[in-house]
Amino acid sequence: MKPAGLRSSDREEPDPSGGTPLGVLVLAFLCGLVVAYLGFKSSWADYLRIDKLRHLERYLETDGRFLEVKVRADSTGSSGDSYPDVLYEYFVAGKSIWGWRLSYEEEPKPEAYWKDRLSGYAKGAPVKVYYNPVLPGDAILERKHDGLFRIWLRMSLGIGFLGAGLLLSVLPLSGWLKRKNKV
Repeated sequence: MKPAGLRSSDREEPDPSGGTPLGVLVLAFLCGLVVAYLGFKSSWADYLRIDKLRHLERYLETDGRFLEVKVRADSTGSSGDSYPDVLYEYFVAGKSIWGWRLSYEEEPKPEAYWKDRLSGYAKGAPVKVYYNPVLPGDAILERKHDGLFRIWLRMSLGIGFLGAGLLLSVLPLSGWLKRKNKV
């Protein structure tokens, strides 16, 4: 039964070709490219970090001295978390370079932990600095790190995003190509 006042020509007819509208395909394709790019970028950064941590023995040793040694509170985490706040100067090929990294540990820890770790260091004291011979500005005081498991896990997640982004890009592209072949 037709509603009063509507003719059969006034009703919207469905798209005879069916399928997803072209604008949605283009949007899905572009979103897929963005997700794939971000997944690749994240995975690549994690790969480089893994490579760096696996080859800390390649870092060269040089003499330096502390300019500052203290513990600072973590401004983004919980109130009990802290980080070491060190500043040191070392020389490579006669050039003065300032470093700030104690080690490649990522996790914030309680203030007491860092105070204990830094108790052997003092402002103005000499210190051995390990620096990357390829990038002399990349230096640490201790060859410690939190391990590679978390970084591998993060890299796997990035690879998953890369795969999902590529899939999100290929599916709309294949739908568009099917549509083009029908015409």
